[in-house]
Amino acid sequence: MMEEEFFSDEDSFQEWLFFTSDVVETFIEDFKELQLDYSPESLIRLEKWILAKYPTPEIFVENESAKVLDGMLRYVGQVYVKQLKAKWDVVLDDKQYVYYSMPIVKISEYSAVSPFSELVASMDRRRDDYMFRVFMNEKKLLEEKYL
Repeated sequence: MMEEEFFSDEDSFQEWLFFTSDVVETFIEDFKELQLDYSPESLIRLEKWILAKYPTPEIFVENESAKVLDGMLRYVGQVYVKQLKAKWDVVLDDKQYVYYSMPIVKISEYSAVSPFSELVASMDRRRDDYMFRVFMNEKKLLEEKYL
């Protein structure tokens, strides 16, 4: 999962996206003790588990299996999809884009989040609620913009 590029073409992204529901359901089942229910609060439970297990982002990325990292990434993104009606996307035509080739969730035409970056940043910040706060900030911005 820590390759220079996540996706090299749209087809590989679409194939990854096709299996998202199955991968996430398996991830939820494998980590049922975390009570992952797609709620914003479940991001806190996931983050606390990660922080208890890994002291640094580098150790997290290097030592966690690609399957679990992928499941986490997809789960975090699916919280946005289910709660904020976000859409999965990938940017492959602009190598300068901060999330180039990474799976992102587009919340609006002006806002996108990288679940992988959120996971790594939560390890760096070590707050227990970093991902939850990012989610709630995005939700607030969306409400202000469209309500």
